[in-house]
Amino acid sequence: MLEAAGTRDAAQMAFFLVLSFPALLLLVVWGFSVVLGDDSVRGSIVDAIVSVLPLEAGAARRDVEKLLDEIASGAGALGWISVLALIYSASGALGGLRHAVNEAWAEHETLPYVPAKALDVGLTVVVAPLAIVAFGMTLSGTLAENIGDHPWIVAVAQFAITRLVPVGILFGLLVLLFRVLPEPGADLRAAWPGALAALLGGLLVRFGLSVWFSVFGDASAVYGTMGALLAVVLSIYLVAIAIVFGAHVSAQVARLPDVAAMDRAIEDGGGGASFGEVVRGLFVRRAP
Repeated sequence: MLEAAGTRDAAQMAFFLVLSFPALLLLVVWGFSVVLGDDSVRGSIVDAIVSVLPLEAGAARRDVEKLLDEIASGAGALGWISVLALIYSASGALGGLRHAVNEAWAEHETLPYVPAKALDVGLTVVVAPLAIVAFGMTLSGTLAENIGDHPWIVAVAQFAITRLVPVGILFGLLVLLFRVLPEPGADLRAAWPGALAALLGGLLVRFGLSVWFSVFGDASAVYGTMGALLAVVLSIYLVAIAIVFGAHVSAQVARLPDVAAMDRAIEDGGGGASFGEVVRGLFVRRAP
């Protein structure tokens, strides 16, 4: 991954994801407002979205609330042309991931612009809503409380709804992306280990950031909204590194021979670099 400049690909992917965030946010509000036409429900949706954004109380927060309120109230007037434009804007992150995946596979992208962008847009239409649902379920802390009065039922439902189901959705999306995005094509054997590595990396980033904010949470009082935004950008970049790492794992698994060939290679004394050689390569340039 380091030899292929994977961290640079992750930075590119994170950059497009940050740029795509406003378009995704507008699409979410528009979609919920079209499906749920009740004004009180629209207000609840706007309040829920604003509450999870890294915005301190003040003019910036009021401006975002006003913008989302206007979109929610005029959702029907947004028009399908505007929606398609927003989807096109949001597809930039998938384009960055497609480039990173093919770099991991050491494949030169041969798709012309129009088919490649059509693939990005199509995957955005599939991936973005499911990813938003998964992240939304992790925030639905009170959703499972309506299921029953028995504490163990509530606890099990809470864990399933806010932990297991979102993780399963994200894992399925990563498997889909690692199968579709490589131009040579990837089978399930190669896709799922990379998806698992990316998912575990993302969960590790989330855990590390939660520990960081619990220890250094008072820093937000000093840096305010700017500090929160920088923390969000950093977390997006770290998650992008985890996903690109998963793409490299998937590419390497695809290159593994079958079990019989691996057994013959072990008997012949063949093998890859040892762990010590890999660590040494981080500090010393290897001979070509």
